[in-house]
Amino acid sequence: MYCLCCGAPSWERSKNRVLQWVGHVNRATGNNVTAYYVIVTSDKQPRPGRPRDTDKDLAVLIAARHLLAEVGYPRTTVVAIAKRAGVNTPAIYRRWPTRQALLEEAIHGPGGYPPPEPTGDLRADLATWVRIFLARAESPAARAGVPGLLADSQTEDARRRLLAIGAPARKRFAELLGGAVDDGRIPPGADPELLFEILSGATTFHALLRGGEDAESFVSGVAEALYVIASHGVRSR
Repeated sequence: MYCLCCGAPSWERSKNRVLQWVGHVNRATGNNVTAYYVIVTSDKQPRPGRPRDTDKDLAVLIAARHLLAEVGYPRTTVVAIAKRAGVNTPAIYRRWPTRQALLEEAIHGPGGYPPPEPTGDLRADLATWVRIFLARAESPAARAGVPGLLADSQTEDARRRLLAIGAPARKRFAELLGGAVDDGRIPPGADPELLFEILSGATTFHALLRGGEDAESFVSGVAEALYVIASHGVRSR
């Protein structure tokens, strides 16, 4: 198997369908990372008939990321992805309604870094979130695919898909801030949505323009900015 984040090999599969890859070196920090990939299923009741093959789902997403990194966004077509993944194109369209929907999930979906558990040190926790977001955003697939997706995904449907893909991370980030408020480490009032947008936007912009350049300095600066905003209870207007 391969890492969905950067395509590197060496995976172990557990019986509960959590894929664990050990020994990943985070390009943003140089540190070893253990990444868990979970096959996420919908809350909707499955349709009658053959159950969805999650192995094929993963193969398609991995193929999409490899192709984005190798040939770029315009040439990462559904036909090319199907050929690389060893499936037919109807199988892909049964899973994703459009090419854009598939590439959105390949780039922005549950990708390789689990949301970190709070440690009780909000500054350190925010720095970890920034590192994870930067590492994902500066992957070859993301740097190749994000500009094209931004240009092609201007519809309300695309906006809803992206919000749905990011919803679990937004929820965990809000819980991190909520826990800090409950413990009295920061005052109430900070808007978790605003802080999440700053986190996501800053890391994406840095990754697209600079990749992993000056990563630790960037991580420290963004984490401190997020902490200051959270500590002052700043809300969006």
